[in-house]
Amino acid sequence: MKKKISSKTSKRVCSHMNKDHIDSVHKYLIHYGNISNFKEAYMEEISSQFMIINYDGNSKIIKFKNEISEEEIHSTLVSMIREIE
Repeated sequence: MKKKISSKTSKRVCSHMNKDHIDSVHKYLIHYGNISNFKEAYMEEISSQFMIINYDGNSKIIKFKNEISEEEIHSTLVSMIREIE
């Protein structure tokens, strides 16, 4: 079992993704969440098993293929984008 992703790390990663990579957050929601019609979306939380993306007041849980550690967050998010593109 992997080490839990801390609340502090989740907040830092979500802030970074929402500020610098919002296009990727939208792509995750469209591709992995099967939500294509939304006005606003942002990453709300990331854990070792899933990410939560809030869109227009709703939440979508997008599960990872495998449990991840804090050290694997970046590589996991990048590989998910590469799968889409």
